[in-house]
Amino acid sequence: PKVKPGLGFSEVFPFCPRQAQASLIAAATQPGVYVLEAPMGLGKTEAALYAAYQLLAREMATGIYFALPTQLTSNKIHQRVNQFLDCILDDQSPSKALLVHGNAWLRRFEMGEEANPGGSWFAQGKRGILAPFAVGTIDQALMAVMNVKHGFVRTFGLAGKVVILDEVHTYDSYTGTILDALVKALRQLHCTVIILSA
Repeated sequence: PKVKPGLGFSEVFPFCPRQAQASLIAAATQPGVYVLEAPMGLGKTEAALYAAYQLLAREMATGIYFALPTQLTSNKIHQRVNQFLDCILDDQSPSKALLVHGNAWLRRFEMGEEANPGGSWFAQGKRGILAPFAVGTIDQALMAVMNVKHGFVRTFGLAGKVVILDEVHTYDSYTGTILDALVKALRQLHCTVIILSA
C-alpha cells in the first residue's frame, strides 16, 4: 500500500500533539526501540501510530503490527487503526488492518466479508500476521520467538514492520520474559518497536 507523504499530526488526528506525544514522534526517526509511559487518556495510541506513519512515509518500515493483551482490546484498537489507515493511505491502494487473534473468525461472520480485507489467503491463523497491517493479541507476536510449529512464518511476518506493544504493564513475568526475547529478535531484524505502558 502507498502512504500519503507529508501529513502533519493534526491532519491525521483531530487535535494537536501533547508534549509526551511530540517527544515520541521526534525521537522515533529510525528503526529502534522506543518506550512511552504515560497515564491513560494521554494519547499513547495516536503517538505510536503517527510515529509508525513517519517511518512508513520514509520507507523505513513495510507495515504495522499492533499487539494488545486481550481480544477485546484488539477489537477496539482494530477500528481505530482502520480509521488511521483511511487517513494515511493513498486512495488508489485501499487497505484495512487484519484482525489476528483466536476468535477473529467470529468477527467475519458478524461483519461479513468486508471484515476480512486481503481475502481468504490471510485468514489462516499462522498467515494473518503476514498482512501489511494487522492488529491482534500479543501471543501472535510472541509465537515468533517460541518453539512452535511454523513460528518462523510469524517472524517473517513481523520483519520490517513497526511493532507496537501496548499495555505492557499488564503482563506477568512469564510473558515479560518471552517479550524480552521478542524485542531482541525484532531489533536483529531492524524493526521499530514501540512499547506503550500506563
